[in-house]
Amino acid sequence: MDKLSHKAEVNAAERAQIFFEQYGNDFDGAAALPDFIIAAGDYISRIVGQEATDAGMALIVEGVISASGGNIAAAGGWREALKDSSSGCFSEWPIGEQLLELAAYAEYGIVLGNGVAMQSSEDAKALANKILRLLERAQELEASTPIAQWRLSTSNELSRLVMVARNRWALDNNQPVEPAALAHFGGVSEGRIRNMMSGAERNFTPIDGRIPAADAQKWLQGRPEFWNSIWKEQSLVQYDDTRTSPLQQPAFVPVARDGTLFNPGLQRAGSFTIGKRGEEEQVADFNAALDKLHRMPVAYWRRPNEKGNWGIVVADHWERVDATDFKVNN
Repeated sequence: MDKLSHKAEVNAAERAQIFFEQYGNDFDGAAALPDFIIAAGDYISRIVGQEATDAGMALIVEGVISASGGNIAAAGGWREALKDSSSGCFSEWPIGEQLLELAAYAEYGIVLGNGVAMQSSEDAKALANKILRLLERAQELEASTPIAQWRLSTSNELSRLVMVARNRWALDNNQPVEPAALAHFGGVSEGRIRNMMSGAERNFTPIDGRIPAADAQKWLQGRPEFWNSIWKEQSLVQYDDTRTSPLQQPAFVPVARDGTLFNPGLQRAGSFTIGKRGEEEQVADFNAALDKLHRMPVAYWRRPNEKGNWGIVVADHWERVDATDFKVNN
């Protein structure tokens, strides 16, 4: 397969699987939420006092913290505990689900539905409307957050997600794109893009500081880093297998796309977390958890990525192994 065309030939199902396995490594709009919540708590405390604020905020963030296996050690400990649990924000708060779906579009050019890549309807307008709703909600959240006033980073993950998604939408609709977004899509620095916009031998002829869509698309065709948008054409793609009855073999374990197994080392705060996003459950015993995974039409579980952030992965295939063969992830 031609290197330059490789990503263009990856279908929506495969992109969705890669997305879930990589989510949190580099692109997680919900990762900005803890800083927003902490800043909001600090603001409220100026009005109602620290003690009352700590009590109320502890209740608000308790679900995210407990789902991530953490706990609030002291009255004001909710702040640190929330930061430590930031990787769980996307799955525990309603806006997190929307930011996750927007990230799949922004980065991989696909539309998700119920945790999988959606079937393309004959009316592409329905999918376009879904993208617009997700983008508008993220933009509204960013616009209503007093980022500058609360001295939060303007390069936070939410703002970055909004910028990339907004510009993919512009690119999909033949509108000019921002240099920073084109740099992200093409895997180069923004400085390089700006250099290509100036000088006698420039590659792009900017319009109000942006790159015309035709110029951007032509350049991106030669960039192996770019995931082209395929949401308009994506066919029915869901994670599924041909099993019609539960598997009962205790040494038969699911394996994620990256080769990691579901194993006894994935116990966190005394439990294994299994099930797809929104339907997760905690199971204390490994064999019981494995049995439940066997019975699922598609097996999902949580495990830490290379950065230590716990995310959901889906079974790519199953392998028969001995207990001594398990790869323990701590």
